[in-house]
This record gives sequence, structure tokens and C-alpha cells, in this order.
Amino acid sequence: MLKPFSISTDIRNTMIGVAIGAATSVAVLSAPRLFVEGFAVSPVGGALFAAIPFLAGAMFVQSRRSRARLIAELDRHRETEERLSQAVHTDQLTGIANRFALERDLAAAGGQGEESYRGALLLLDLDRFKFVNDTMGHDAGDQLLVALSQRLSSMLQGMANVYRLGGDEFVVLLAGAPSEGKIEDVCALIKTLFAEPFELQSGRFWTCASIGVARAEDGDGSMSDMLKQADLALYRAKELPGSAHVYYCGEMAAEACRKLEIEHDLSRAIADGEFFLEYQPIVGIESRAVRSFEALIRWRHPEKGIIQPDLFISAAEKTGMILPIGSWVMRTACLEAARWPSPMGVAVNVAGDQFKDVAFVDHVKQCLAEAGLAPGRLTIEVTESIFSVDARTICDSLAELRAHGVRVALDDFGIGFSSINNLRRFPLDQLKVDRSFTKAMLANRRDAELVDIILQLGNTFQVSTTIEGIETEGQLEFVRALGASEAQGFLISRPVSAADVMGLLECDRLAAESRAV
Repeated sequence: MLKPFSISTDIRNTMIGVAIGAATSVAVLSAPRLFVEGFAVSPVGGALFAAIPFLAGAMFVQSRRSRARLIAELDRHRETEERLSQAVHTDQLTGIANRFALERDLAAAGGQGEESYRGALLLLDLDRFKFVNDTMGHDAGDQLLVALSQRLSSMLQGMANVYRLGGDEFVVLLAGAPSEGKIEDVCALIKTLFAEPFELQSGRFWTCASIGVARAEDGDGSMSDMLKQADLALYRAKELPGSAHVYYCGEMAAEACRKLEIEHDLSRAIADGEFFLEYQPIVGIESRAVRSFEALIRWRHPEKGIIQPDLFISAAEKTGMILPIGSWVMRTACLEAARWPSPMGVAVNVAGDQFKDVAFVDHVKQCLAEAGLAPGRLTIEVTESIFSVDARTICDSLAELRAHGVRVALDDFGIGFSSINNLRRFPLDQLKVDRSFTKAMLANRRDAELVDIILQLGNTFQVSTTIEGIETEGQLEFVRALGASEAQGFLISRPVSAADVMGLLECDRLAAESRAV
């Protein structure tokens, strides 16, 4: 088979150059006769005249080569710029678009700059991602991020753009002016991504995600404004169970300002002596006698009045103030409990961040020694969330405290992600059933059965059980029939001041004597 005939670029350019040279010669010959004859008479002129076609051809070939080299160089520069732009706008771990790409796309969508964007931005944050890094390793965390990126990109292809901001934060961008119905559809799709576990090298992993939704119409449409709004909505979404999404509203900004004020004022609260403790009694269900008290921190703010812990503990954890506040609570509770008649005990809530302090266990021992309080009269209350800090550290610390004689209680039991496993792995003396079960158990058969199951678990693992949130006689009688050990709630007593504890104990003693008669 004959190969198709082709002429190389250089040959083609040479032929064109020769043709141009010949045309030049013809043009010269067409000049006035006197000029041509005078030019040709000279030997040098004749040689130049004869060389015109070759010189013109060579010059043309050279110009074409220079032009080709210039075009090739420009193409290389353009390809390099495209590769650099791609690298700058791509997340190196997951391969999806990054924050810089988000800025670029928002500006492009607006047409006149990012301020003109009118779409919606969804900020997504993984639950328990820190737990993965701390317990399974950073490689597992990276695998989870890559897997989630692939799921998001595949599921939302053609509907929305997906970006990774960093860490476990992702953005889903809806262009145009999406209706609330479309936003709801996208949120629902995202939640379905977590219906199946993620396959990691270390095993299967289940997780959820929280979503904060910001719409450009709620602000100026800039990326910074929408991210702030979505972040505020995300913070609210993370307070809800499972995968949840929340829309930004103006009240969130005002709430954020209040939280900033709280964070600022926390720094001086300890130094100015603004914290104090109240104590809520825990009673034996059969005897109704007080067995111990739970220490509850309060903040007497000079301007805002009494602030409950649910309004400032999260701020304390965020700012790191939880460590000095927790130390103050432990020392104060031990000192005040030492004044009560033995063996009356006190329970102190401990946050997960406190276990990160290598001196925490020694601090507890020191507080007991300084107060002269027997270790057996102190109960450390922890929630299941602490087990996301560092399981080995938590286990070792709790074991050392128990070896010293301190009791350990698992608070808010039943709402965590691995309750039964925690009972098996960690040294515990007491379970405190979350008040949400107590509130619903008389009206909801399922919750009633869950309370019964939890009490059976307590018996299986040989730990006492305390039912929180008892507010009616019906609730108390119900858990008594199920075999619960202790109860706590407003029916029994609201929290009382340290000064009123002795009076409450005296009333309790008189009531016990009256029942005995």
C-alpha cells in the first residue's frame, strides 16, 4: 500500500521562499531599463541579482521557523499556565476543587465579581472525623476524605459543584437562584451518602455529616459572607442528632455575638470569683434517702446575672478555659463535700479535654488530699463524647482513678454512638440514664423498653443505675418497678446552694425517721 505523499514544512517553506525570490527578480527586471542595466553591469550587482531568489527564500524559511518556534513557546507557556492553574485550584488529597476554585467560580458566576453571586452555599462537616484520626490514624482519615469526595462528586454531578475547603469541611455550590425545594433535594441526596459505611483499610466506618445552608439573598453574596453564614448554621446543625441541615437566619449572627461576649468574659470569671457550685441530690429509689450530690457549676455574671453551664461550657472548651474551670470545680467540690457527713459523696462532671492534661489524675488526687475527702466519696462523671479524645488515655486515667478509690459514672447514657462497647472497654461503676428517655418513657413504649434494656445492661456489667430527669411520681414508680438503683430530678429536689446542703440533709434525716416510725 502506497503511503500518502506529504511535503515537510521546511521544504514547503523553501519552495515558497524560492517563488517569492523569483517574483522579486521578475519585479526587478520589470524596473526601468537604466536601473537594471546599471545594476547588472557591476560584478557585485550581478552576483546579488543572481542571489535574490535564494536570499529571499532563505529569509522566508528563517522567518517561518522563527514564527513556528514562537508559537511553540507560547503554547508551552499556555500549557504551563493551565497546569499551574489546575494545581492551584485542585485539592491535592482528594482531586476535587479547593477554596481558590470556589473563589474563582463565585466570581465567574456573578459576572461582575463575587458580590453579585445569587446562588446557595452548603457547608458540610463530617461528624467524628477527629475520632478517626485519633483512633484509626491519619491515613484512615485521608481515606475517608477521599471516599467522601468521590461520593459527593458522583452523586451531585450536573447538579452542583463540590469543593474541599480543608480538614473535613466541604462546600456544595448551587448556581443560579435555586429554590428551597432544590436545596432540600440536594441536602437529602447528601444525607443518603452516609446510609452506607465507608470502606477503609482498617475496616468499615459509619459516620454522619452536618450541613449549614447559606443563601446569597440573606447577605451581600460574597464568599466570605456566605461562608460565615453557613458556618453559623452548621454550628446549629451539629447540635442535632445524626445528619442534619440548618438554614442560616439573622438571629444566628446575634447569637454568635453573644457567644463572643461570653468567650471574652470567661477569661476574668475565675479571677473575679464569679463561678459557684450548686448541688443536686441523688437518692436511693427504695429508701428515698440522699446518697450523694452532683456538683453543678453556675456563673454569676456581673451584668447578665446567673448563666447556666449549657450557655458557657462549649465556649470554655473552644477557648481552652475548660482546663482552669474544671480544676476550680474539682477543688471546690472536694473542699465543700468534705464538710458533709461521711459517707455522703459528690459527683463532678469532667470534660474530655481535661483528660488531655497529663497532670489531671494527679490533680484529682491532690484535691482529695487537700480537702481531706476519702476517694470513695468522689465520683467522676464523664459522657460518651470523651471517648473520641483518646481511648487509651481515657482508659488508663479512669483505671488509675478507680485504683485510687474514686468512682466513675457514665453520664447521659444511651445517646452516644457506642454505648455497649464503652461498657465493655472502660472501667465504670455507675450508669446515668439520659433524661430524654425519662421524659418519653411513659408515653412511648419504645423508650420504656430502652430504659428497661439499659437497666438490664447495668445488671449485666454489675454497675449501679441512676435515672436522670425524674419530675413526676409516675416516672419514679415506673423506674422503681424496673429495678433502677437511684434517681435524680426536680421531683426529688432542685439544685441547692452549698450553704443549703446541710439543711437538706437534716430534712432528709427527719423524713427517714418519720418513715421508720
